[in-house]
Amino acid sequence: MTAHAGFSRRRFLAAGAAVAGATALGGTLVPRAIARSAAEIDYAGLKAAMAGKLLRPGDSGYSEAARTWNLALPSRQPAAIAQVANQADVIQCIQRAAGRGVPFAARSGGHSYAGYSTPDSGVVVDVAALKHVSVRSDNTVAIGAGAKLIDVYAGLAASNRALPGGTCSTVGIAGLTLGGGIGVLTRPYGLTCDLLKSATIVTADGVVHTVDAQRDADLYWALRGGGGGHAGIVTEFVFSTVPAPSPTTFEIAFSASRTANVLSAWTSWQNSAPDGLTTTLSVGAGSSPSNDITGTWLGSSSELDSHLNALVSAVGASPSKRTTKKRTYLDTMQHFAGCAGKPINACYLNTEPGGTIPRETFRAGSRMLAATLSKSKADQIVEIMRGQRDMVLLFDALGGKVKTLSTTDTAYPHRSAVASVQIYTWNGGNSSGVTSVQNSLSSVAGSGSYVNYIHPQQTNWGTAFWGGNLSRLKSTVRSFDPNNAFDFPQSVLRS
Repeated sequence: MTAHAGFSRRRFLAAGAAVAGATALGGTLVPRAIARSAAEIDYAGLKAAMAGKLLRPGDSGYSEAARTWNLALPSRQPAAIAQVANQADVIQCIQRAAGRGVPFAARSGGHSYAGYSTPDSGVVVDVAALKHVSVRSDNTVAIGAGAKLIDVYAGLAASNRALPGGTCSTVGIAGLTLGGGIGVLTRPYGLTCDLLKSATIVTADGVVHTVDAQRDADLYWALRGGGGGHAGIVTEFVFSTVPAPSPTTFEIAFSASRTANVLSAWTSWQNSAPDGLTTTLSVGAGSSPSNDITGTWLGSSSELDSHLNALVSAVGASPSKRTTKKRTYLDTMQHFAGCAGKPINACYLNTEPGGTIPRETFRAGSRMLAATLSKSKADQIVEIMRGQRDMVLLFDALGGKVKTLSTTDTAYPHRSAVASVQIYTWNGGNSSGVTSVQNSLSSVAGSGSYVNYIHPQQTNWGTAFWGGNLSRLKSTVRSFDPNNAFDFPQSVLRS
C-alpha cells in the first residue's frame, strides 16, 4: 500500500503520466456471553486500566485522532480511540471492549482505503506507539506493529539491512505485511510477508500468542496475505532481512500515441527481466492516455542501459524521457515517498513535528494482471482509460521472488500474476468510476484484486482477494473468532 497526496508515488507517477500517474489479524473468540451491548463497555474502567490514553469525543486530541487518511471518506466519530502504550493495554482493550456490540478495530498507520481501521461509533485500538525497530545479531528484525515504513527503513539502513515494502513513508508495517506487501524491491526479495518469521498476537480472549511455521501454523499462514482487521491484534513482527542494496532508480516515458505499444511491450519485457529489475508503469486517463515507467535496478549501469534499450526497441519509438540515478537503499525509499534528500522527520505526516506528508483525497481499487498483454488487449485498456478523467492505472510488477512460492504457501494467492493494477483517482467523488474501470478490466486483465487496495463498492472481494485460499482463510479466522468479534464490512467472514 502506498500513498500521499502531493508527494505520493501514486501522485508522482500520475503527474509523470500526465506529462508524457492494518492493521491486524489473529484471534480467538470472545465468548458470546460477554458480547452484550455498547452500553456495557466501561470506558472509565478501561481508561483507568491503561498506561496509554483513551480518547472520547470532546477530549483534547480526539478530533485529529479520529481523522481518516483518505479525506474523501465521510468523517468518523469513534466511540473511543485507545492509544495503547504497550501490549498490556491491547489486552485490556480486547478484554473490556471487543465483542460488545460496537465495531472494534486495530489501527497501525490508518491507511485503510475504506477507513475500516477507524470505524464510526466503534472502538479503535491505535498501536502507533508500538514502533520499535530492533535489528538482531542474526540479522532478523523485531518491529512493533505501529512502526511507520520510514522508521522501518531508517532503522534497517542504520544496520545496513533492508526489507522489501511499500513506498508510502507513513503506512504502518502491520497493514502492509498482513495484506502481502508490494513495493519497488518486490521482484528481487519478495513480498513483505514472505520475509515474516513470526508474529506476536493478542487473540480475542486476551491471550498472547507467538505464531510461526511451527506454532499456530494456520494463523501464521493467514497473517501472510490474509489482510488486516481479522480476529485479533498483532503487536510485533519478526522478519528476516537482506543486505541493504544500492539501487539505480530510473524513469522512462514515451509519446502518448505509443501508450498501447508501451503497455503490451512492458508486460513481456518486465515479465522476462532479471529479478533485480522492478518497475511500475502508469497509464494516465484522458483523451490520449499517457504512460510513464519508473523503477529500480540492482546491477551495473551498462546492464540497465541494455535492458532499457530492449524496451525501447520493443516499443518501436524513442522515449520522450529517460533518466537514471544511483542511490542508497534509504535514499531510494525516500525518493519514492517524496521526501528524498530531507531529514527523516520530513517523511512523517504533516501534522507531526517536521512532517511534510499530507493526507490524500482519493478513491481506489485494483485488479491483478494475470498474464502478459497482447497488443489488442493493451488497446482495450487504453480505450477504457480514454473514457476517464483524473485517474491513473498503476501496474506494479510482480514475478521474480514472488512466484517462487506456491499459491497456497501463504494466504496471498496471486503468485503467478504479472502485476497488480491499482485504479486510482484523486477525484474523491468518483468511486463509481473506479468501480466501472475495475469491472471493465476483469475481462482484459483478470478478476483478482489486492486486499491492500480494498474498494468498498467491490462486491466479489472474497474470491478476488484470496482466490482458492478463501475457504482455508475463512475456516482459520472462524476457528479463532466464531462470534465474529472483529467484524467489518469486507471481512473474510462476510465473503
